[in-house]
Amino acid sequence: MIWTMKSRSKPQVVKANGHLLPVTQYDAERLEDFKEGQVFNVSATGKRSNPHHNMYWSVLRNVCKATGKWPTEKQLHNELKFACGYWSMHYSSISGAFLRLPDSISFETMTQQEFNTYFESAMQKLAEAIGYDPTHDEFS
Repeated sequence: MIWTMKSRSKPQVVKANGHLLPVTQYDAERLEDFKEGQVFNVSATGKRSNPHHNMYWSVLRNVCKATGKWPTEKQLHNELKFACGYWSMHYSSISGAFLRLPDSISFETMTQQEFNTYFESAMQKLAEAIGYDPTHDEFS
């Protein structure tokens, strides 16, 4: 069994006045990472709150920068999923070992209500780990 982690969150855009614009500041920062002229495949979403999902990644990025406790928001994200119980066991026939793999929070696998529950749990665990409410600046 080969397991790879997909990108944590694709940059999201909204169509406004005939142009595609980043939904959040986090999306704008993610888009800056791509070279000029990069072509994207775009698909419409609607099951979940894009701003809420992107706020999650913005909080993780800000915490990583502010604390230095995690090298990347992807690593913090996985640690939070494990801490909140969002994981499952899989058997690898190649290594002969059981692997604990994090569950996905993708739009395809988690409803908005499920994400709300995960988000609250993750922010509580994160606040306990860093000693302050990581969402304070996001809601100000």
